[in-house]
Amino acid sequence: MTKRGLCTILAEDGNRLVLCPIYKAPDLTHRADIPLSWRDELILGIKHNAVVRAVPFLKQRNAVTPQQAKLSTFTLTQLRLRTNRELQINALESTRLPFFSGRHASNHLHHSHA
Repeated sequence: MTKRGLCTILAEDGNRLVLCPIYKAPDLTHRADIPLSWRDELILGIKHNAVVRAVPFLKQRNAVTPQQAKLSTFTLTQLRLRTNRELQINALESTRLPFFSGRHASNHLHHSHA
């Protein structure tokens, strides 16, 4: 748990965590949303139609309250794959990339102007 709500840990980097938010039945869906299985919803204690959004953000470890619940291996694998895809799509949409994407801002795309 964070101040933003329920999240899952995607990766750890020293004292920082890479998190992805979990939304309880959002009104609008995003291309990065991964529906949670009934098992994941049951374990997390949330209602039907919850999603985990493959849009990572950083948080200091001490700003996160750990929970005992754990997403299924299948959902975590989907999350990792979708997060990589989202980072690639964002790279095409923007010249500024998150520093944890493994690429540097100097590797930005070159645009031609007509």
